[in-house]
Amino acid sequence: MSELLSVEKAVLDYLVKVNRPYSANDISSQLHGLVSPAQAKKLLNDLADEKKLERKINGKQQIFYAIQTSIEVPSVEEAEQEEETIRGLEQQLSQAKDENKVLAGRLQGLTNALTDDQMRERIAKLSAEVKENEGRLTQLRSGEVISPEEKNNIETEHAAMTKHWKARKRMFKNIIDTIGEGYPGKISDLFEELGIETDEDVCADVAIIGDK
Repeated sequence: MSELLSVEKAVLDYLVKVNRPYSANDISSQLHGLVSPAQAKKLLNDLADEKKLERKINGKQQIFYAIQTSIEVPSVEEAEQEEETIRGLEQQLSQAKDENKVLAGRLQGLTNALTDDQMRERIAKLSAEVKENEGRLTQLRSGEVISPEEKNNIETEHAAMTKHWKARKRMFKNIIDTIGEGYPGKISDLFEELGIETDEDVCADVAIIGDK
């Protein structure tokens, strides 16, 4: 008998606590097998017959829920205290989020930091670059800016580029002359409309550059 009363109390307390409707199967599951579905169904119906629970029948399904008047309504003072507690917890949550952002940033920084091996490799590479730059600086100070071989390569490349420039300039002039024969306006206006810049616009003279 005492065991039955204990089970009844557990069911009643649970329904009051959650304050939502449940079927007999739900109660059996939520109480983790304290009662079987069949036992829960009988117990819930007995409690409903005793007016300790509300019962609603929908077809073959029965659901049970706590009588609303049995649920304790907090006083104004208790409600205000609960609200104050909630505000305090929200503030703590906000602070925790801010601290989490700071820690996440630090973790990201540590994750992106170089390992010891990467640091040694980086130092070795930078040391080699410094040594190379010091050699160049010494060469500049001595007046030996470039070697004869480098000078010859530069002049050869310059001559080739100038040749290409002249060839393309001739091609462009032939195309413009052809267009100009049938164009009703000024070629300069066409250039401006199409956003074309000529050598003259940028003060570049292939003849002068080619002679250098």
